[in-house]
Amino acid sequence: MAPLARFRWIGLIFISMAISIVIIDGTIVNTITPAVIEALNLSSNEVQWVQESYILVFAALLLVWGSIADAIGRKRLLVIGILLFVAASVWAGYTNDASQMILARTVQGLGGSMVLPTTLSLVNATFQGKERGIAFAVWGSTIGGMVALGPVLGGWLATSFGDDGWRLAFSINLPIGLLIVAGLLLFVNESKVEQRQGMPDFLGAFLSAGLS
Repeated sequence: MAPLARFRWIGLIFISMAISIVIIDGTIVNTITPAVIEALNLSSNEVQWVQESYILVFAALLLVWGSIADAIGRKRLLVIGILLFVAASVWAGYTNDASQMILARTVQGLGGSMVLPTTLSLVNATFQGKERGIAFAVWGSTIGGMVALGPVLGGWLATSFGDDGWRLAFSINLPIGLLIVAGLLLFVNESKVEQRQGMPDFLGAFLSAGLS
């Protein structure tokens, strides 16, 4: 038995938390957009980029990072993705410039695209048999729940904390993200494919982003 296998259900909590903050951030911006527009004086074109840059990068790179994670370690890439996502969240929360917000959202999408495939692979590698089905149910229901929670949470933050409530919607990811990283390091085993053939499909990711 792997050293941390006995803590696998605790590890699942932190794996689920990792995907939670990424999914929430994909939906929360729609609710806080009016406050962001007012604070940063965004044009209609800039608003679209703030909303779409995250989703575009996130969707285009999912398969690429899944392949890389298989080679270098899924937990390692998940931790890197969370740290990148958190750093970009803090950047977005403190920016006063439209272009900086768009760049921060792009980097958030980059970090988020590392998180989704690695959490899925870690669940698959950590659990066996009937436990795997339960673990996937937890993982999947977490995603569904966060899709519903994101707009509600965004609305509450934007209306309950004054003009800078929208900033809190981003910066709150810092303490949560650091907690997730600590939990992953303590309770989740590393997992990777020892002998992998071929290279990640970077061309496919580029074409996917272009078509989007």
